[in-house]
Amino acid sequence: MVFTVPRSKAIKQQQLIDVEEAYHLWDILKSMYSVVERFNIWSNFVHDPEFGLLAKKNIHDLKKEINVLEKELERYGIQGPRTNRSRINTSVNSEILLDEFLAHDFFLVLQEQVEMFLRAFVTSTTNEGIRKLFFKMLTQAMERQSLMEKYLKIKGWLETPPLYSLIPNNVKERLDTGEVFHLWDHLTYRYDGIEKTETLHDFVYDGDFKVLLKVGLQGVLKKQVSMLEKELEYFGIPMPKRPPNVITPPYNTEILKDEFMFKDIYTGMHGAAIMHAQALKQSTTNDRVREIFKDLLLEEIHLLDQLIKFGKVKGWLQPAPQYRL
Repeated sequence: MVFTVPRSKAIKQQQLIDVEEAYHLWDILKSMYSVVERFNIWSNFVHDPEFGLLAKKNIHDLKKEINVLEKELERYGIQGPRTNRSRINTSVNSEILLDEFLAHDFFLVLQEQVEMFLRAFVTSTTNEGIRKLFFKMLTQAMERQSLMEKYLKIKGWLETPPLYSLIPNNVKERLDTGEVFHLWDHLTYRYDGIEKTETLHDFVYDGDFKVLLKVGLQGVLKKQVSMLEKELEYFGIPMPKRPPNVITPPYNTEILKDEFMFKDIYTGMHGAAIMHAQALKQSTTNDRVREIFKDLLLEEIHLLDQLIKFGKVKGWLQPAPQYRL
């Protein structure tokens, strides 16, 4: 790519970006080039007009994101990857590839993009603008994935995993075995989170951190637990064991430091975000349940964004190495 920003200005900008953020910008742009080229190739074989329009929309949206990423690399003086070919023509017989195969290939790529942007978001802790950009691209990738899944369902090209057979007779919704596990696993994880948060709260010295844990416990964890419990009860899914209602306060609160506890909470939320993304990816039978996991993921990344800002203010996040030319 051509650098139009003066080198001195690029060096000044680099003071605001770390090595992981620089890598993600480069790696995502490289992936975008590859995806657009792949979609352009497959578009030559598409027969269904609706699929053709959907493919063009995806290509158009991805190209807009490529332009944004190229500007970011230019701003921070990052050498860009090689671009894709400008035009893709083929003389191969288009009948050898079926729309169903191509649509599934599109879908797999779009699913991977959600996880790629999530990884970039949770590890971008230096530059607020870059993390905000990754968040925006993550939400757009989620929408592309959702739209492609709806298309596959309409066409009858999305196979149904093994269904859960113990749903009460009065429940008309279907639920597959993967969705059952994710609902149960999410509730189990949230129970563990409540017990850990209540335990750590008694060790915390910093007043702001105490308030943060209390808000997270009452306003997020317990609210999500209540919602998930209702879903498990509704579908007749066995409940995991609940955490104790009473947790004995510790005698010595000096054995755990605030910074250590903050990092433990941050790691746990990182893991929760990955769980939500995996559940979103694997929930293809029940659209309503899939929306639950989508909402949980969006809420988690909003909270992670706030937690990162809080950790930076307190000086509890280790600064990653800066990017330099």
